[in-house]
Amino acid sequence: MRRARSALRSASPAVVAIASLCLFTALTPTPAAARILFEEGEYRLELRSAFKSSLLLAIPYEQDPILFPDVPAGAGLFRLRFDLNAAIGEHLSMAVAYEHRVRTSSGGAIGVGLLPSSARAPFRLEPLDWAVVDSGPAYLHQHEFDRGYIALHFDVFELTVGRQAIGLGRGLMFSAVDIFSPFTPTEVDREWRRGVDAIHLELRIPDVSELSADVIAAFGPVVDDALQSWALIGRVRAILGDVDAAVLLGRRDQDNIVGVVLSANVGDAELHGELALFGTDGEGIDGGLFGTRAVVGKGLLGGSYMVDIGTGLRIAAEYHYSGFGVRNIGDDPSIVFNEAFQLRFARGDSQLFGRHAIAVSLSYAVQEDLSLTLAYIQSPVDGSGLIAPTFTWTQSDNVTILLNVLVPWGTLPEAGVPTSEWGATPLTIFLQARFYD
Repeated sequence: MRRARSALRSASPAVVAIASLCLFTALTPTPAAARILFEEGEYRLELRSAFKSSLLLAIPYEQDPILFPDVPAGAGLFRLRFDLNAAIGEHLSMAVAYEHRVRTSSGGAIGVGLLPSSARAPFRLEPLDWAVVDSGPAYLHQHEFDRGYIALHFDVFELTVGRQAIGLGRGLMFSAVDIFSPFTPTEVDREWRRGVDAIHLELRIPDVSELSADVIAAFGPVVDDALQSWALIGRVRAILGDVDAAVLLGRRDQDNIVGVVLSANVGDAELHGELALFGTDGEGIDGGLFGTRAVVGKGLLGGSYMVDIGTGLRIAAEYHYSGFGVRNIGDDPSIVFNEAFQLRFARGDSQLFGRHAIAVSLSYAVQEDLSLTLAYIQSPVDGSGLIAPTFTWTQSDNVTILLNVLVPWGTLPEAGVPTSEWGATPLTIFLQARFYD
C-alpha cells in the first residue's frame, strides 16, 4: 500500500498533465486561420499562435536516488507561443516570438534529452526570460522572447539582425557543425530551435544561384562590460549538379573551427557528410586527436533512401563521431563532473555523452493523416541504445497529436553516475497535443 501511494504521488504531475490536456482538447474550438492584423499592398502584419500540451511518463528500470528518486515519475510541459511577423515594403521584414512555458515534474532527471531544456540558451546578450513561479523541478513557469529580429532582403544580400534561429549542417539526427543550440538526438519536438542573438549576412550573385556565402556573428552575455561568449563563422556554399558543398571557417569562444559539409543525390538515394576540426584550449576534453586535447574532431556520415512500398518507406541511417564526448563512460565517467565539460555539453558542443553513435530511422505514412516513425540509436562502444516509435496524427492543419515511446537498454547508473551511454535513460511515454491557428 505504501509503495502504491508513493507511485501515485510520483505520477501526480502526469495526472495533472493528462487532465489539462483532455480539458483543453475538449473545450478548445477548431482554431481559425492565421490572423492577418493588417494588410495593404506590400505591407502586412500577421500573428500566429500555438499551444502545445505535453505529458511525459518515465518508468526507470531501477530506482536511482539522484536521477530517479520516484518510480514511476511524470512530467508535464505546456507551451503557449505567439509569433508576430511584419512585412514592411518589399525589402524589410521584422519578427518577434514570445512564449510562456509551464513545466511540472516529480524531480530527478525526468525529461532530460526529450523535453526542451529549461536552462538559459547560449549566445544571448540578454536572456530576456523570466520566471513567474520557480518551485524547482516541481513547478516552473517561465516566459521569454525567443525571436526578435529585423531583416533586409535584396537580390545580392540578405541581412538579419537580432534574435533568430540558425541551423548549420545536413544531419538528420546528429550534426558535426551545428554549433548554435542544436537539438538532442532524442528531442521529440523540433519545431522551434532556440534563438540566438546574431548578425547573419548572406551574400548572393544574381542569376548564379549555385554560389553563396554567409557570415554569422553571435554574441553571449555581457558581464562587467566584457563579452562572455561569442562566435564568428564564415561559410561558402556551392551547388554543382547533384552535389551541394559548403566550407566553414571561424571561431566559437575559445575554439577555432574549420568544417566541410557535403550532400549529394546518387540515383534514388541521398548521401550526406560533415567533418569539423576544433582547435581548443584543452579544457573539458576527454582525449582529442593526434595525441593532444588541443585538437578535437567531429564527423557525420549518413544517407537516406525511399523504398517504393505503399505510400513510400523512407529509410535513413547515420554514423556520428563527437570528440567532445567521453571516450568510454563505463570505464571512467569522472570527466562528466568536470565543470568545463559540463559547460561545453550545455552549450551543445556534443549531442552525446560518449563519442560514437549509429542511428537508423524508418518513416512511413500509414494514411494521409497518420504517419509512423521508428528510430534506433546505439552506442557501438558499450552496446547501450534505444528504440523509439513515434505516431503522428494530423487531425487538421490546426491540430496534431503525437505519441512517442522510448525503450532504452544498457548498464544502469549507480547513485546518479552513468555507466553507459543510454543506460541512464528510463522507459518513457511521451504524448503531445499541438494546436495552431
